[in-house]
Amino acid sequence: MSSLSAPLSPDRFVVATLLALLGVLIVVPVLTLVVGSFLSSPPRALRFDWSGLTLANYREVIAQGGFEALLATTLAAALIGTAGAVAIGTVLAWLAVRTDVPGRRLLEIVAIMPMFVPPLVGAFAWDILASPRSGIMNIVLRALGLPDVVNIYSFGGVGFVFSIYYAPYVYLFVAAALRNMDPAYEEAAAMSGAGRARAVVGITLPLVAPAVLSSGLLVFVLLIQLFAIPAVLGEPGGMHFMSVRIWELIGFAPPKVNQASALGVLLLVITVALVLVQYRVLGQKSFVTVTGKGLRPQPVALGGARWLLAALGFGYIVFVVLLPYAALLFIAVRKNLFYATLPAITDPAQLSFQHFAVAFADPVVRLSLANSLTVSLATLLVGSVLYFAVAYTVHRTQLPGRRALDLVAVLPVAIPGLIIGLGYLWSWISFPIGIYGTLWIIILAYISQFSPQGVRAISGALVQIHPELEESSRLCGAGFGYTLRRIVVPLAWPGILSAMILLLILSFRELATALFLYTSSTQVFSLTMFDFWLRGSTNLVAVMALVQTVILVLMVVIGQRIRRQQTILA
Repeated sequence: MSSLSAPLSPDRFVVATLLALLGVLIVVPVLTLVVGSFLSSPPRALRFDWSGLTLANYREVIAQGGFEALLATTLAAALIGTAGAVAIGTVLAWLAVRTDVPGRRLLEIVAIMPMFVPPLVGAFAWDILASPRSGIMNIVLRALGLPDVVNIYSFGGVGFVFSIYYAPYVYLFVAAALRNMDPAYEEAAAMSGAGRARAVVGITLPLVAPAVLSSGLLVFVLLIQLFAIPAVLGEPGGMHFMSVRIWELIGFAPPKVNQASALGVLLLVITVALVLVQYRVLGQKSFVTVTGKGLRPQPVALGGARWLLAALGFGYIVFVVLLPYAALLFIAVRKNLFYATLPAITDPAQLSFQHFAVAFADPVVRLSLANSLTVSLATLLVGSVLYFAVAYTVHRTQLPGRRALDLVAVLPVAIPGLIIGLGYLWSWISFPIGIYGTLWIIILAYISQFSPQGVRAISGALVQIHPELEESSRLCGAGFGYTLRRIVVPLAWPGILSAMILLLILSFRELATALFLYTSSTQVFSLTMFDFWLRGSTNLVAVMALVQTVILVLMVVIGQRIRRQQTILA
């Protein structure tokens, strides 16, 4: 009997089942969106009207929808933000890893702090701080007799906010590369008479080029698809972004579903192309810096400049983390929003906690908070099991089809969350399962969106486990389930727990993916914040932003404590 006619083996069945699950979760929504962009009626998975295929939707969004301006604004702001993020992240990584600045261990921690600030919260904070008319910074400048030149509703303003909240991604990449550098190259440069600056520019930077390139392209892709910051800061300044335009096409009457699908596909093409460029650029270059000598670079002595650079590094963190939260707290405890002068800002009679009471008494706020916690926990539980199964199949077996499984699992890295949400809207609405209008459709969309992060986090732990441990267990008569439960999972638990913490944080703060999937009873916390901002309820937005941050910090602290306890017990 030929292999084509042979029955499906249990091993092949596992891969086929996982591929089918990921196909339904990831591929089907995207394909529904793509097909819908060529139709004249709203797309429905399993019920396409193929007789209505047309290019009219693309002609409308390109010729009549100002596509060139949307594209130019989106790319320009993303380019400015990427350049700033690369510069900030690279400098912070160099200071923390390769120099003798005081407190560099603490600097390593605070350098990634902006990563835990949701972009929506950061956008709200800088709207309060630096709006042209009522921004606190401009009021202070006017009180000091200086020109109020700070305008967050500009290319520079949006690019600045992009930079500070995505610089941690660059920092993580570059810091890892700097730690793994072979110091022999820098030592050779010093022996040849090269100065410190020349060694950094001529030796260090070229050696960490792959980290800079990969992180820069990643940030560029993330910024192109970002919704929260452009929606809050770009639109008031007359800057229109592709992600916001997709939301407007569906969110405002009359809804233009197919045109939104067409614009979504164009955005998808751009992000996929950039990811392919990243792979191609890095794949054609060789950046071998780890020689296996077991050496570590010695810190660069900065002399008297070390204190100044340390002050600048920690001052930057105060500026981008503490100052925005101080602005949110200021608005949250203020009775009204009328403060045109410095005395009005510092008036103690305006202090009140009434907005906290109003927020916690609002049934919409309470329901959305409960929904977000439910969605986050469900995403954590269901997603972790699925991601572990995928990661184990890809990295711990030799099953045919595992490479395709890995490819599908990481595909969402190139798919904007807004596109996944839009695809889910038009695919799952016609599935005879009845999850549309429930929290489950948001949970499944989140599981799809965060698949690359979850699979990669667990994969990193699995690849560190030597195969001989499993082989020894099986030679002793243990079955697959026992080996998995007593050997693999305990050893991989730190990575699994890290993935669970990451899923919890990402799903609790996510906005764009749920934009098209919620109902009045399934609205999540970030969406409620965004809705209040649209209504002008800035005080309540500030309260909710602080609450969200406190919950995120608690999630990180509890997760880290559990991980430490599990490590001690192990």
